[in-house]
Amino acid sequence: MSRPISLQVYVSPELAARVRVAASTNGLRVSEWLRGVVLRACADEVGVTSDRNILIRLYRQSLFSMVGVDALLAGHADHALRERVHTAFTARCRAAGVAETADEGSDHEA
Repeated sequence: MSRPISLQVYVSPELAARVRVAASTNGLRVSEWLRGVVLRACADEVGVTSDRNILIRLYRQSLFSMVGVDALLAGHADHALRERVHTAFTARCRAAGVAETADEGSDHEA
């Protein structure tokens, strides 16, 4: 097995701080995080900026769908249906081990 080669780059203190935060947020050491960024860039995969844009677009689409479904439930003839859907959603989140927050549809306000 060949020995890894160290690459060196100089960055501003601000960029260094941002890299450290990004690595920490992903639970990685700086070198591991940077290695992943370099590998994706060399493989011409979707870049970090594009990843963020994709996530923002998916979030916006999910939010639109959530608001639309909630509006349909609120206007449904069965007035208890909306409450049952919220209860089922909360149960599914718990079963999946996903933290429950009011931002994700478990808020029961109309």
